[in-house]
Amino acid sequence: MAAAARLELRIDPEQKRLIEEAAAAQHQSVSAFVVEALVRRARAVVSGREGHAPRPIGGWSFALPEGWDAPLDDFADWR
Repeated sequence: MAAAARLELRIDPEQKRLIEEAAAAQHQSVSAFVVEALVRRARAVVSGREGHAPRPIGGWSFALPEGWDAPLDDFADWR
C-alpha cells in the first residue's frame, strides 16, 4: 500500500450522523466512504464536468429573462 496522508475536517454532528449512516448502508468504513465521495467530486471539478456552465456552441451566449421558466399560467394576462 502507498504511503498515506491525513486529512482532518470538522463537520456538523448531523452531517456526521448522515455520513455514518450512508457508509453503513454501503458496507464501507466512514473513511472509505468519504474518500470515495471526495475523490469522485474532485475529479469532476478538475476535469471541468462540474462547477462550470457548459460553453455555448459557436461562442454565442445570451441571458434568459427572469421568470423564463415560470409556469405559463403566470402569463395568462399576456394573451
